Amino acid sequence: MVSAKTPAALDIASLNLAEHLSQQVAAATPSLSLADVAYTLQVGRKAFDYRRSVVGRNFLEATERLRVQDARKIFEQPETVFLFSGQGSQHVNMAKGLYETQPVFRQALDRCSAILNDEGIDLLPLMYAALATECASTLQQTAYAQPMLFAVEYALSQLWISWNVKPTAMLGHSIGEYVAACIAGVFELKTALKLVCLRGKLMQQM
Repeated sequence: MVSAKTPAALDIASLNLAEHLSQQVAAATPSLSLADVAYTLQVGRKAFDYRRSVVGRNFLEATERLRVQDARKIFEQPETVFLFSGQGSQHVNMAKGLYETQPVFRQALDRCSAILNDEGIDLLPLMYAALATECASTLQQTAYAQPMLFAVEYALSQLWISWNVKPTAMLGHSIGEYVAACIAGVFELKTALKLVCLRGKLMQQM
């Protein structure tokens, strides 16, 4: 994988790398490992907007393919859109695996849970209860379902963003609209959750 800021710079970087690797082809005993080179380029280098990748089983193949200036192998940085769902997708133990294994997700969900506690909703016991059948019916109630969905979707977005998957746009349905608005900076998390709780309670009354 080779990347650069412009297509022209990408061509130059590819040719420079090909020249460097060609020295390994001519050497009786290569001083580099092709696997190490590939790993360093993929993991140890910053990714720019224009990228090219080639596949080779040895230095000779990699060198030859890097020298082919094929525009079809140039990939522009894709745009990412976050889409947030509405009510109806909630269930007991939702995203439990993420909560147990991903610190960023857990911290974001814990933060939401602390805010919801002040609104009279004890979120985590509802979501991750040992007696799942008893909580399942509660989570179908709008007053609880909407804050739960907001919290999970918010925490999931924070996890993706921590992985450097950042949205250029967001779209939501129903409660998902509030998550999108919060992440976009329309209102802060505490305000958003208070609004979601009030919305859920009013809809529950209807």
